[in-house]
Amino acid sequence: MFPETGVSTWSTRGRQVGTLVLALFLTSTNTATSTIDVDEERCMPEQVHLSYGNALSEMVVMWATPSNCSTALVYGDSEWGFHDTAEGKTIKFDLKNPSGVQYLHQVKLQNLKAETTYHYRPLSNNIGAGPFYFKTPPTGQDWSPMFLVYGDLGIHSYTIPSLTQEALTGDYTAVLHDGDFAYNLHDKGGTVGDTFMRLIQGISSQVPYMTAVGNHEINDDTFSHYRHRFSMPGSDWPIPVDKMWYSIDVGPVHFISYSTEVFFTLDKKYVGKQHDWLIQDLKQANENRANCPWVVAYGHRPMYCSNDDEDDCTKPDSLVRAGLEDIFYHFGVDIVLQAHEHSYERLWPHYKGVVIANNYTNPGAPVQLITGAAGSKHGLDLMANRTDDPWSAFRRDNGSLNSYGRLEIVNSTHAFWEQKSAMNHELMDSIWIVQENHGPFKTEELPANLTKEIEETIEATGGKPTFSETETSNTDSAIVEDDNNQRMAIGIAFGSLAAVVLIVVIAVKKCRRKRKAVRRWEQMDFNYGKKFYSPAKDLDKELDNDFEIDMSDGTLPTTKLLSDD
Repeated sequence: MFPETGVSTWSTRGRQVGTLVLALFLTSTNTATSTIDVDEERCMPEQVHLSYGNALSEMVVMWATPSNCSTALVYGDSEWGFHDTAEGKTIKFDLKNPSGVQYLHQVKLQNLKAETTYHYRPLSNNIGAGPFYFKTPPTGQDWSPMFLVYGDLGIHSYTIPSLTQEALTGDYTAVLHDGDFAYNLHDKGGTVGDTFMRLIQGISSQVPYMTAVGNHEINDDTFSHYRHRFSMPGSDWPIPVDKMWYSIDVGPVHFISYSTEVFFTLDKKYVGKQHDWLIQDLKQANENRANCPWVVAYGHRPMYCSNDDEDDCTKPDSLVRAGLEDIFYHFGVDIVLQAHEHSYERLWPHYKGVVIANNYTNPGAPVQLITGAAGSKHGLDLMANRTDDPWSAFRRDNGSLNSYGRLEIVNSTHAFWEQKSAMNHELMDSIWIVQENHGPFKTEELPANLTKEIEETIEATGGKPTFSETETSNTDSAIVEDDNNQRMAIGIAFGSLAAVVLIVVIAVKKCRRKRKAVRRWEQMDFNYGKKFYSPAKDLDKELDNDFEIDMSDGTLPTTKLLSDD
């Protein structure tokens, strides 16, 4: 028999070994689980959004992760099959973003089939989100794209649920967000921007989210959050600060996104660069009107508005107006979409404030629309109660907050616009724009009275054009030139004043030198009964100090200067 102590010893040792093995197993399992949990937490894609690449056959997918994780995307044209994989790049985003999610990912999908629904999942460290989906548009120009249009959308807006519902109908080719995001993307160390991007994911992960930069993205002239969080056509990523503008053809319409902020930031040094780009882009667009008849531009700050504030669009010397109105008119931009004012306004076709027509049939100037009421914490911008804005066709402040626009380019000659409330789904305004003569607008083709009124307006505001087809890359733009001319004029005025003062001083000194240096004697031993002046001997010898006094007549004050001869 084995001793009991031996049996007890072996049994105890067996239990100890078993316990150790089990502990090691559980530890390894917990470690693996912990690693997966960490990856899920730190690498789970969020803030997913789309934008077009350089063509409609390209789609850019972006997302964010808290940690530095890998970038890949699986996709396919079947909801059950992700047969294709694309890799992209990751950047660290810490500029003006100390507290926000700091790793951004971008993947470009190319050579996509037209009119196809693609399903996709963004992956970081093999942790995936989704699936999401989008539909590519048709090829060519013979179709009718539709767009959601708005600006000034904040995280406190009541509009986002309605916009999400609209996006999920599948009717829209793209969203055009015309500046001012989140209020503000950089607030609270960037966490407000993260919240905003999460809120719009239901829209932006299904429909390309195309943007223009606004004043709330300036962020100490860095535009950091706008340039990093979005990727737009024809540009690197992050978007360079000197290229925050782009264009893209979408069916029968050529879209231009421009920056109004060049007129207010970075010492205006990119005004000329955008000016030159606009000229070249619009020249090419006009050469392609047969294929792409409509030209629609969108930028943040309006050229004109009738709001009761002191914004640039309310001023007679508006910088935006001076920098863009002539270009858009000269090259025949059909529609200009704007925001910034937290209200809604539709303008008659006009140029230099002169109304061309009180309708939208073959308008002789760009049709300007202001839709900046998508909703923000700053509330409503009231409209001025005045009648001296004949170009204002329809305007609404009260009841316009939390609203958005819809633009449909129906065919080569007809476009439909409407403004809709997100609160009660009320149709606030709608118009048909009929343009059968796409191309540059010309004042000489207008009635004589309108041409004269425009010329008088131009003369009253300085009498010189603010538009030139000459490139300005190496020189200041018209806006900067005007600013420098004003400074030069002030400098010349001060210089002239200083010169006049100097001349007067010199003249006075010369006169003093020519005055006779004399000493006055009130009493003399000679009884002439007169005051007498004699030479001051110790003064400048160059002074002529000799006098002859005619005393024959005490009433004669005559003195005669004697010559040295």
